[in-house]
Amino acid sequence: MIVCDCHDWNRERHAFHPVIDQAIRWITDTDFSQLDTGKYAILPEDKMFCLVQEMMTEPASARRAESHFSYIDIQFLLAGSENIGVARAHPDQRVTEDFAQQRDVVFYQKTLNESVITLLPGMFAIFFPHDIHRPCCAPDEPAIIRKAVIKIHRDLFTA
Repeated sequence: MIVCDCHDWNRERHAFHPVIDQAIRWITDTDFSQLDTGKYAILPEDKMFCLVQEMMTEPASARRAESHFSYIDIQFLLAGSENIGVARAHPDQRVTEDFAQQRDVVFYQKTLNESVITLLPGMFAIFFPHDIHRPCCAPDEPAIIRKAVIKIHRDLFTA
């Protein structure tokens, strides 16, 4: 898991894979005020795409932790504030719902050794397949957030 701010990206971008830099450049070059919620292709064949989302944050106890296998997430906060619980995959964590084949997501009953990060507008977090994450948690009272979630297929890291 990586947490960064778009203002710091120019100093830090050289430490990361070029496909991550490509995704962050797409974010910084996009005027999200002109985009409705929905899915936007960045690369063909669903190798990289963006989901623009608006949702209400909830208490962490109401949110499920999740992880993915085929895609890396870049969750970029556009408006509001959001807590995201994060933990590394652990053999003692039990999957309660498995949609890995259908939607590339599994949900967990409980998360071991979970930490919390807070995103503010302009910040983003990158989650790799071993990063279990609980997005859309309310830092205080539930509120509407707007975010862009870039999905990068893992094949792009070995191409």
